[in-house]
Amino acid sequence: MTKRVFFNRCFLGCLGIGCLALTTSLLAVHVFHLKPCTMCKLQRIPFALLILNAYFGLATPFKKGFFRVIQSCFILGALLGITHFLIQIGALPDPCVSPKGLTSTQEFSQILKTSKCSDIAWSFLGVPISLINFALCSLVFWITTKKFRKLD
Repeated sequence: MTKRVFFNRCFLGCLGIGCLALTTSLLAVHVFHLKPCTMCKLQRIPFALLILNAYFGLATPFKKGFFRVIQSCFILGALLGITHFLIQIGALPDPCVSPKGLTSTQEFSQILKTSKCSDIAWSFLGVPISLINFALCSLVFWITTKKFRKLD
């Protein structure tokens, strides 16, 4: 397999992963009416960047550069996922709890509308989605790195 074929397959796979992750996340919010916390919303960013960079990787001749950016997106996704999971199990402080010194009732109302990051709002087979996000991002990063090294 040539590098070009490898990169194009990788970009197509990443495009699919990103679309699936964002679609699932938005369905959970709009169809199943789950309230995402701030960390849940932040975990969408790497997948949006993944879609964008995978598209540009397919459309431009700068395959290796976009491949490296995509790997960075997976690292960012893994870091956000494990951070959120550690907040959920209580190993890290929850940034979504009520801060001291609220200046208006609108700030207090906004805090009540969003869920806390330490709450496990969504799980699959008993596993929090934040941990699944960490595992998926780590696994894809590891696989792409291993396959890329075989090409050299």
